[in-house]
Amino acid sequence: MNLYFDTSALVKFFHVENGTDVVSRLLENKNNKIYVSELVKIEFLSALYRRFRNNEIKEKKLEQAITGFDEQLNNFYIEPLSHTVVNEAEFLIRRYGEIQGLRTLDSLQLATFTLISNPDWSFVSTDEKLCSIAREIGYNIINPLKS
Repeated sequence: MNLYFDTSALVKFFHVENGTDVVSRLLENKNNKIYVSELVKIEFLSALYRRFRNNEIKEKKLEQAITGFDEQLNNFYIEPLSHTVVNEAEFLIRRYGEIQGLRTLDSLQLATFTLISNPDWSFVSTDEKLCSIAREIGYNIINPLKS
């Protein structure tokens, strides 16, 4: 199965929290091909450092998560941010920003998925607003918090 992971879901593989079991099963299944945007690198670090600053994780866990993430990236197909992705993100913001509140980084994630996916792919995210927009577009959604 082809799966595109948003950072909100991916971080659960490296930091145990609600949804980790579902994310782990998806990532560890050798039949799944995992795709991410290169944006995930920045968002992942930001999410972990926020958890560290909020005393949700200790320094040792932070370092382990970052090391594990860096190693795991070699197993993913990483899609570059490009002018085409930015243009698609702008289109999505114009369409879903006013009412649904699509945010900048989420629009880049969704734009990447839009440009690389086929109808049988699934978008994996724990961000309910983002899942709702992706569902409205007609994409297959996996929300590890609701599985």
